[in-house]
Amino acid sequence: MKVNEYYRASSIEDAYLKLQENPKNVILAGGLWIKKIGQDCNALVDLSTLGLNKISETKDEVIVGSMVTQRDFENSPLIRSLFNDSIAFAVREVMGVNFRNIATVGGSIMGRYPFSDVICGLLPYHVTLEFYPKQTMSLEEYLEYKGKLNAILVSIHIKKEKGRGFFKKVKITALDFPIVNFAVSKVNGKYSIVVGARPMVAALAKKAMEYINSLSKISELDYKKAAEIAAEELSYLDNKDSSKEYRIDLTKVYVARGLKEVSK
Repeated sequence: MKVNEYYRASSIEDAYLKLQENPKNVILAGGLWIKKIGQDCNALVDLSTLGLNKISETKDEVIVGSMVTQRDFENSPLIRSLFNDSIAFAVREVMGVNFRNIATVGGSIMGRYPFSDVICGLLPYHVTLEFYPKQTMSLEEYLEYKGKLNAILVSIHIKKEKGRGFFKKVKITALDFPIVNFAVSKVNGKYSIVVGARPMVAALAKKAMEYINSLSKISELDYKKAAEIAAEELSYLDNKDSSKEYRIDLTKVYVARGLKEVSK
């Protein structure tokens, strides 16, 4: 790839103004996927000196700066305390430690990568994204947003709630991209079901969620029925890693398993 300029921003406003100068100016997060894609750009805008690499909390939220590395995220006691460590575990499944020491949480979210374990692991929960210029939207809204958002991700807000989570990444070897990944949660008595890497970006299985949440008493058969609905309502495709049919079969197994796990 060819880069004409490296620019270290002095403030978030400075970074935003630089980004507006040229449509080929891009934000440099960890930089791993920019390098892998190899697309030429005019200027790389570096946010590393803006203090966006911290994790903090309020009474109601855990706040993750967009430049927090995946390694710091997975090891954070604040993150590990959420939903029986399921969010941290999802990030722990991303390739190797050396990779996670560089890759950022914000970069993974902004890229809307189909294979992202970070997005899949966060989507079952109440997660709000804060942007500059001042704007907020839920993670689900951002994933459904059409086109490129003309803003810089500042922080990720995870609502503190009572519940349990489950995450499963199906892969061939430890360092592989997922064939398919799953995140299931039960928060405040309500279930959420997410399937990613189908091979499309993670999405909520809303019909399956509506079914399982409508039941007053849930049996083993209901877990299986919800998993079958999830397999039917979401789109699945073939690629070099797996067939469509295999991804559907995996969904039927792991969604049911996840629902049972978070119900304990």
